[in-house]
Amino acid sequence: MRIPLLLLVSVLLASCRVPALAQSVSPTNTKTLFIQSFPVADDPIRIKVMDGATELRSDGRALSNRLAWETTFNAGDDWITDLSFVVKNVSAKKITCFIVFSAVTDAPFWQDESQPKAAVLGTIQNQVGQRPEHARYANGRAFPDTNPPFELAPGEESTMLMENPNDYSNFKAHIEKERPISKVTAIDGGIVTVFFDDSTRWISINHSYSRPAEQPGEWTKISYEEWAGKQKTSEQ
Repeated sequence: MRIPLLLLVSVLLASCRVPALAQSVSPTNTKTLFIQSFPVADDPIRIKVMDGATELRSDGRALSNRLAWETTFNAGDDWITDLSFVVKNVSAKKITCFIVFSAVTDAPFWQDESQPKAAVLGTIQNQVGQRPEHARYANGRAFPDTNPPFELAPGEESTMLMENPNDYSNFKAHIEKERPISKVTAIDGGIVTVFFDDSTRWISINHSYSRPAEQPGEWTKISYEEWAGKQKTSEQ
């Protein structure tokens, strides 16, 4: 009778180890995503933030900027690769380029303004379409834009990953020079820049519209009415 009993004990011990092993292979922990300046009524786009096939929504936490929101959820170390924006064009113009930029940190520092701001561990960015010629300048220098052309017509939607898949391996290697990728637990951003077929642009951080200035790389801020070709209500 001893041999079957020993076998039974061995099987039970092995079965107890399975969950622990599985957990070590695919660890999950709490991640926090902070989205700045979500689009409002007069803005040209609407956005859904996705974690894979799951839409992420505000946790309802009160923030100083009423247009910003955050959400917490459980995910694995490479959670950034699953995040995306579903962008809908609700303007009357075609969108020809869409850029999203975010900073990653090891903690959601914005939750307690009395604490020191956490160091930025790195940045993630993705772009669909080509910047207009005027926007291909920085500090007086021109730079190429080799992305393929893109158009998002009024009423249409497009899904865009928050991090360019081609850049993620370099981002991860940069992080892991000093710490495990598991230390990346928070994202501060979702800052969006949109270019249109008339070369104007919109930036989510201040909900501003602008048109090319005389000097390449410089922009002149314009009102929504001017951008949309409408007169102000008081002038109608």
